[in-house]
Amino acid sequence: MDYKRFKKKYSNLKLANFNSKLSHLKLTPSFRQDIINSSSNINNSKRAGVVALLYTNNEGFIQLVLILRNTYKGVHSDQFGFPGGKYEESDRNTVNSAIRECYEEIGVKLEDYNLVRKLSQLYIPPSNFTVFPFLFFLDYTPTFFINKREVKKIISIDLQELINSKIENLIIQTPNFLSKDKYADFKEVPCFNLNGCKVWGATGMILSEIKDLFNNVY
Repeated sequence: MDYKRFKKKYSNLKLANFNSKLSHLKLTPSFRQDIINSSSNINNSKRAGVVALLYTNNEGFIQLVLILRNTYKGVHSDQFGFPGGKYEESDRNTVNSAIRECYEEIGVKLEDYNLVRKLSQLYIPPSNFTVFPFLFFLDYTPTFFINKREVKKIISIDLQELINSKIENLIIQTPNFLSKDKYADFKEVPCFNLNGCKVWGATGMILSEIKDLFNNVY
């Protein structure tokens, strides 16, 4: 999608109203609801803000930023995601958390006026976080500075590629937090294959909402 087409209906993005739960459902792993039903922590979950960042590249096409998280001892090690992180007491709100963490992780400074809209929150059982995603837009190509302690690399996805993408199936090893007595060693999950990256889970669910948002407006 080029910049002119994007800007033509930019205001519609802010006002669009559609059922994001259906968007999430398309990319929901089969075992997700079982985990939520068995979780006793959902009402005491931690909060986090993440940035779904759109920007215009040098050729005038809209790109979406994903990151590959670094290897560490945690449930989201080596996973694709969005820049963002935990809400801190010094943050005014989760939007502020998302803006702060985006700068800390990929070196991109955002302002409140760059916010397009709030997306639908998601609970992530493995880490007991409720994630608040926010769609931001920059009308230029930012300079990225990777925090190598947290981020392995940045991946730019052409927005039109996401809009046109089909849902695929990915075979993953059963996560450690699932009971081996109930689940097989490998599970099939829905995913998007974007720029060679197979993205599933909560990140895939947020991408599904973004995809449906643009298909609804454009």
